[in-house]
Amino acid sequence: MRVMICVFPVPAHLMPLVPFAWALQSAGHDVCVASPPGYPSGVAVPDFARVVNAAGLTAVPCGEPAPLSIHDMAYPGYADLLPTREESESYVDALGIRDKKDRDAWDAFYHFALLTIRDYHPPEPRPDIGALVEFARSWEPDLVLWEPWFPAGAIAAGVAGAAHARILISPDSTAWAHERCVAAGRTSLLAEAMRPLAERYGLAVDDELLFGDWTVDPNLPGLRLPTAVPTVPARFVPYTGAAVRQEWLDTPPERPRVAVSLGSSGREFLKGDWGRTAKLMEAVADLDIEVVATLNANQLEDVPDGVPANVRVVEYVPLDQLLPSCAATINHGSYGTFMASVAKRVPQLICDTDEPARLYGTATDAGIDWEFQCEKAQYASTTSAYVTECGAGVRLNHQVQSPSEIRELLGAVLEETSYREGARSLHEEWLTLPSPAGIVPRLEELTALHRAGKARN
Repeated sequence: MRVMICVFPVPAHLMPLVPFAWALQSAGHDVCVASPPGYPSGVAVPDFARVVNAAGLTAVPCGEPAPLSIHDMAYPGYADLLPTREESESYVDALGIRDKKDRDAWDAFYHFALLTIRDYHPPEPRPDIGALVEFARSWEPDLVLWEPWFPAGAIAAGVAGAAHARILISPDSTAWAHERCVAAGRTSLLAEAMRPLAERYGLAVDDELLFGDWTVDPNLPGLRLPTAVPTVPARFVPYTGAAVRQEWLDTPPERPRVAVSLGSSGREFLKGDWGRTAKLMEAVADLDIEVVATLNANQLEDVPDGVPANVRVVEYVPLDQLLPSCAATINHGSYGTFMASVAKRVPQLICDTDEPARLYGTATDAGIDWEFQCEKAQYASTTSAYVTECGAGVRLNHQVQSPSEIRELLGAVLEETSYREGARSLHEEWLTLPSPAGIVPRLEELTALHRAGKARN
């Protein structure tokens, strides 16, 4: 069968989908990745086809490179689509959101997923999305797989008469938020974001359009949000990029090796690291360990005097190459890095803070005045709470912990066997889920079932 994968043009959104694409290709199916060509905005990336090709996949750039509708102010009414405190809090009150887990789920949807969706799905549909839909119409895929932050894939499937499904790249905040809105009698912000594009192609804005015929859910069971959407559980197999293996990785470390990985997306445009990197470097300086820090110049700006002697700085090395030799990892808690550590059975020290992860924007004459209300990754609170609950690691907070306190926590994770046992248990939970190759027969069955009743639009 023909399988079209649709994704927001940024590596962090493509990488979780790559193992599923490989599995389908290996089963003999024709697979391509169709997306806008990208743009040098700091949110999307330019020449996204190169990222796709580097993963061994066929890229279909749709349309011409164009600025994002919201982040790059390309849509004339972008100011009305910026996330605001007033709109968010009105929904929080109406939906009866009280506990922290629910608030974290809402914040993930409203401040990040919805904003990203609006970038390619503004009220006036974009030419690059039109080109994506027309490619689907001409190529006639049997199955369209799309990630929740880029639901144009659902429109493409509807026009082509294809079965379609989401592949989650994090807990399902979009379906969770939509269902909470419907239950409370409030307008679904997700449905409203999709309505103009759906109406252009004569498609109904219903649950099938918003969430697919089914959803592939690679989340660990303990991290799933409660929703009513039909799912196919799967294993999140980390793909962290490809690179020539460096020789020093083949020499077993003489001391415990600790990886420090603080993210690769934000570091391209954010200078400094809120003082976090400097504190971490001070914490590890006096320990008898080897530290491999995957940091770039922006992240090291807070360390003007250089890193300690026991720290090796490597701007990039794939985590699946580095982590097998590590006794622990200090990371920023993004979902991809968290799952890469789970897959390699490595205890984690996850950097988190007490403030919420929220992003507000105000239009000014000089552009957008962004208020980013946190010094952490979007999912840091979720992942740090989970590793702590599972005994597979600890939570770090650079805002309140001193270097000596961080040093003490790292020492405990390295020395106490309970953390290794916790990481092993988390790894075993991960192994209970079917691999991407293992769900291919189910995807074939569901595609045949759902495509039978569809017609091209």
